[in-house]
Amino acid sequence: MKKKVLIFGPIGNFGGRDVEVNIIAKSLMDDFEVRIFSSNYISSESYALLNIKKPNYTSFQIELTKLFFLLKFISHLLRFKNFSKKKKSYAFVNNKLSRSFFNFRKNKLKILKHEVKEADIIIVCAQITSKFFKEIINFSNTYKKPCLVRNTGTIKPFDKSKFDFLKQVTKFIHHSEKNASNLNSIINLPYTIIDQCAIEDSKLLALPTTKAKPLRLGYLGRLSKEKGIIELVDFFSNLSEYKLLIAGNGPLLNQVLDKKNIEYIGQVAPKKLNIFFEKVDVLIIASHEESGPLVGLEAMAAGKVIISTDVGAMKDRLSGTKNDFWFELNQISELKTIFEKLTTLELEAIGNSNREKYLKEYQFKAVQDKYLQLVKKYS
Repeated sequence: MKKKVLIFGPIGNFGGRDVEVNIIAKSLMDDFEVRIFSSNYISSESYALLNIKKPNYTSFQIELTKLFFLLKFISHLLRFKNFSKKKKSYAFVNNKLSRSFFNFRKNKLKILKHEVKEADIIIVCAQITSKFFKEIINFSNTYKKPCLVRNTGTIKPFDKSKFDFLKQVTKFIHHSEKNASNLNSIINLPYTIIDQCAIEDSKLLALPTTKAKPLRLGYLGRLSKEKGIIELVDFFSNLSEYKLLIAGNGPLLNQVLDKKNIEYIGQVAPKKLNIFFEKVDVLIIASHEESGPLVGLEAMAAGKVIISTDVGAMKDRLSGTKNDFWFELNQISELKTIFEKLTTLELEAIGNSNREKYLKEYQFKAVQDKYLQLVKKYS
């Protein structure tokens, strides 16, 4: 009988963490019984479940409606009242009426405790400040279950006296040594390095590498403050000789659309990333903070040139390639100098160098082998 792996975290329907969960689940599912358990709303459309046949997934919302008929009934009524076709009825389980008589936290903890008890190995994909992060580690320790933590966000300074429970984690999984040092400079904890891979890399690997001049510049990602998107579009609005192609969605969409010298093509599904990368030669990563980002690996697989802030694992990923183009957001005018430099270089050679590094270290098989080796060690 296969041993049971529980992957837990605030998993949603799209986003980097959801892709991360998908990679881990697909890496393990041939050798283990994998169950995905989300503390957030999740549906069958989630990126976490992409290309997984008959995925075993659930959430607090789903389990609560299974256990308590009244909550299920109320959530059905509210879905009907809100004319919601996109979301399942369990999305409405936590509402003003149900909160007036139902203790959600108490019952969620019972569900979480049961899920941990039933599993053999726990993998947490979350930030150390995420809800139920401390609780699942404590439950894993109580039931003596190995607990592996894939930290999915930038680790910022924290009061280590309030995070002593982190010492109960069997091992942390970081994208890079830089990510690991952010945590271990505060608390020395066991860790290993496993990076990501592009979720649909076969299509990206089939693309021609960067050749075109003048430069076709692109941004792909969430339109939010931490991604540096406003600084980037402000820069382009005053740069008439260059245009920025933008794909993504987020809370700053309207502010982005107000700017000049941009072309917006909407949000691009993982299966259609090749369409975006066919239109660009250079990807710009302008983030203030990252743990990855995944889009960097997608650009490497597509054989594109990358201009980036020094965030997450990007320096490690591009080390040893011909791609050495970095800037700081507080000196964003540096981008124009980089653009001008790129027009004098052989971009195809840089794109090929990035793709070769991806093929060697970041294809799915390489990442899968690392996860299998790690989980089997504790199974």
